Amino acid sequence: MESEKAYRSLLKVSKEKEFEKLGKYLQQSKCIEINLSSLPLVEYLASVVVSQQLSTKAAKTIWSRVHPIVKSYKDYENLESALREAGLSTSKANYVIGLINNSHLQSLHRADLLKMSNIEFEKILIANKGIGPWSVNMTRMFYLGDTDVLPINDLGIKYAHKQFFPEHELDEQFYKPFRPWRSYLSLFMWKSLS
Repeated sequence: MESEKAYRSLLKVSKEKEFEKLGKYLQQSKCIEINLSSLPLVEYLASVVVSQQLSTKAAKTIWSRVHPIVKSYKDYENLESALREAGLSTSKANYVIGLINNSHLQSLHRADLLKMSNIEFEKILIANKGIGPWSVNMTRMFYLGDTDVLPINDLGIKYAHKQFFPEHELDEQFYKPFRPWRSYLSLFMWKSLS
């Protein structure tokens, strides 16, 4: 099973590199699965926009009000005001409307995306206002199931890095030994903060 293979590999790297804090945490933890979203791409991207710069709890609450609007957006005469009433800022509401109105995104399915290179995939997503590198990383991880994503600018990753690797600088090079399982490492790092 992929999650078990990832877990064993992360433990092995921790031991080889003498990352004692991470190794100890992993030994006390169980395997973690990457939970893929079952939403269509545009709905998933809208959920990512909603969750930007919010706590998980706040994001879930707002998304529970926004999602029905996104699913049935054609029923709304004034989509922006409906999204604003659901709890989105004007800019987030406009980002979501931009995603909804992007016919190319609407036509893409997971199978299409899996055939693309990371560069091509990022290019398609970044072309949309409100979608930046963090959103691309979240989509690669939780929509495509990419096992090797480490969102280095994520606040949670930054906090966990200080906790596990206080004597090391946070950069891409440092995390190379954890390839190809950096998505799983990210999950463990986030979990360690809760």
